Amino acid sequence: MTSILSFLVGALLGFGGPVIGLSVQPASDRTEVVISMEGQAEYRDFTMEGPSRLVVDLIGARHALPRDNFLDINRGGVRSIRTSQYSEEIVRLVIELDAVVGYQILQGDQHLRVVLENPGGSFTPWSTASGSPAPEARASLVTPPSAPAQARQEAERITVTFSNAPISEVIFQFAEFSGRSIIPGSGVVAVVSGEIRDQPWDVALEAILSSYGLIAEEMDSGIIRVENLENLLERERTEPVATRAFTVNNATATELQDAVEAFLTPDRGRIAVNPPTNTLIVTDVRRVLDAVEDLIQDLDRETAQVSISAKILFVNRTDLREFGVTYDLKDSQGNQLNLLTPGAVDMNGDGIIQLPDEQVPIGTDVVSLGGSSLAALGNAASRIPSASLTVLTSLVVGRHTLISFIEAMESMNLTQVEAVPSLTVMDNQTARMGVGEETPIRVIDAQAGATQGTIPTAQVETKETGIILEVTPHVNASGKILLQLHAERSAAILAESDAGFIFQQQYATSRVLVEDGETVVIAGLTVTETTEVRSGIPLLMDIPLIGGLFRVTRESTIQRDLMILVTPTIVRGSEN
Repeated sequence: MTSILSFLVGALLGFGGPVIGLSVQPASDRTEVVISMEGQAEYRDFTMEGPSRLVVDLIGARHALPRDNFLDINRGGVRSIRTSQYSEEIVRLVIELDAVVGYQILQGDQHLRVVLENPGGSFTPWSTASGSPAPEARASLVTPPSAPAQARQEAERITVTFSNAPISEVIFQFAEFSGRSIIPGSGVVAVVSGEIRDQPWDVALEAILSSYGLIAEEMDSGIIRVENLENLLERERTEPVATRAFTVNNATATELQDAVEAFLTPDRGRIAVNPPTNTLIVTDVRRVLDAVEDLIQDLDRETAQVSISAKILFVNRTDLREFGVTYDLKDSQGNQLNLLTPGAVDMNGDGIIQLPDEQVPIGTDVVSLGGSSLAALGNAASRIPSASLTVLTSLVVGRHTLISFIEAMESMNLTQVEAVPSLTVMDNQTARMGVGEETPIRVIDAQAGATQGTIPTAQVETKETGIILEVTPHVNASGKILLQLHAERSAAILAESDAGFIFQQQYATSRVLVEDGETVVIAGLTVTETTEVRSGIPLLMDIPLIGGLFRVTRESTIQRDLMILVTPTIVRGSEN
């Protein structure tokens, strides 16, 4: 704010006269910057370094130039010219120079002429009427609520040194450099010493202010006000609170409640959730409400969805091979071990065995108590069940009969389970899908019944079995998908004992980074179990070459293959 005297001088000279044009012209060894205006205006001027600048304030003028900043002029030692309506009665021109040189300001009829020394020689004239490069985008300390955070552009970089400089002078230099209106509030007092090298001016200013307990706050008018943080907090303690309702579109209000609550001022800030309208109702001071609005705009964005297709392959292959020879030696006049085949005995002693009257059933042994007799069994307890091939031979030698069974069997059981679950889930959310059944399990606490002298009672619990897919996707900035995934195939089978059930499980838990639409194998497992059982007549079963005639051999091979493949795809919205 200028003094009352300057204001009266501007009024007498024609307050409000517009500044309508600028030009840079060569004049011998001089450079002339001509400021065209309608009417006249009082002026004041001063120079600054770091970078080199000449500042001219036109008192009693109005800004009527086609734009604020004219960059890349680069003529006669003038790099650029920045202009602004610094206050209601002052138009400020900041002429950036290659170096601070001697100058003179001459006031004429409807123009002001700034004459600069120019050791560089002649150059091509420039003026606002002939055009100039496009203005540079300018960043602010506080992004307006309507502009998303990612739209901010880096501010022009500054290099400056302060040595015991009052904070008001520091603020003034940053205002001159940036072309912004920056004013200190009451109670803003500090002495600054330090050096800034090639940093964005807004970042540098915030760093300086925060070092001295100060904060910059941008007003709706665009003016940046520097306040003492303690004074700001003290003022907010008495500032009236207001209430705003923020409608959440893509998330749920409950999900954002905790994040917003962290911004509220203690004791005064309040937040409520209205689930039917998915709205957050926040009561607090204006600064906090503005910050909450920015926060909700950043968080309440449309979340990507991921379609996940999985394939779970489980193959169970069982190969079984069995071969054995069993023997039954009978004495028709004496001992018989009738375990493999029925026997026959001459019960009436007429020397002739008559069937079926004198037949002895399987399982009934005949023991002769008189005379010499021989009966034998070989591998009788190791016969092959459900044999595919059975060869029966018999050899009669006198009153003895040798009966032989040659049995063989080979089988293969193949079980293949293929599940292709598919689901769609929002980014960073967990989806779970299961196809199967709940298997009841009886649990008996025998000890509890014994201590209480009562009959133990059984409780029934359930165990989920089948195909289960649980996945949490996260889409990163590069378009890849991070998957936290658990895939499972399980089944319940009856246990051989009275334990109940045995639960067979094949599962994989993994965390993988996948390209969009890429298929990845997250699990591959092959388990092969080979079992060989031999039983037979001792000593004879181990004879080389012919030992197989005196034993039963069982060989089984069980092979289980598991493979889990996952293909995630980002679901993209329709393009209009």
